[in-house]
Amino acid sequence: MSEIIICETPDDVADAAAALIHEDQTAAIEERGVFRIALSGGRTPRLLYERLASEERRDMMSWEHWEVFWSDERAVPLDDPESNFHLAYAALLSKVPVSEVFRMPAENPDLHRAAEDYALTLRLRFGLRPPAFDTVLLGMGADGHTASLFPDHPALNSTALVESVEVEQPLPRRLTLTLPVLNRALHILFLVTGAEKAERVCEILKNGIASLPASRVNPEEGLCTWILDEAAASLIR
Repeated sequence: MSEIIICETPDDVADAAAALIHEDQTAAIEERGVFRIALSGGRTPRLLYERLASEERRDMMSWEHWEVFWSDERAVPLDDPESNFHLAYAALLSKVPVSEVFRMPAENPDLHRAAEDYALTLRLRFGLRPPAFDTVLLGMGADGHTASLFPDHPALNSTALVESVEVEQPLPRRLTLTLPVLNRALHILFLVTGAEKAERVCEILKNGIASLPASRVNPEEGLCTWILDEAAASLIR
């Protein structure tokens, strides 16, 4: 099942996402005593992380019950500004008492081994069951990619939990969760802002084009919420 929320500005997108994360964590902790979330990188998630760490929001969250993972990571050092971990740590995790943090070891030169290690982490934390995150944060590139799943890349058809990815663009080496993992999530939050994303948003949400990676994220038993600003939603209004 999917829903669309259209906000005026990127700041409003961050506020809407923060409210939904609060709802997700409350439900998960009441049911299982733990909230498991996979984070992403990018400008819009940074706004969200800043909201969550703000004085207004910080005390609303039950951080001691959080287990934090990542949907993808770039193969850069931990202190590199392009690192998704670095972004989340600087904007959020260094400011709140999160219980457990499980970063993707993408700085390992052997990315295949790093993918296997992170898959093992997922199996252990989820009790050897196929992982089903409470919440997964995702963005979408102008080419329709999400996490580090790119158009026509073999990783789109992987049955592994985690894949190493190489693409022909800046920061070409990455780790990513795969579609089988993403589609077991209870709640996917797509945060999409900017006019450069409007065409792809329209192709996926209005025209139903199924070939783009982001269009293939459809939780089996969960909810997929697209939170868009006015610019990204301009062609589906």
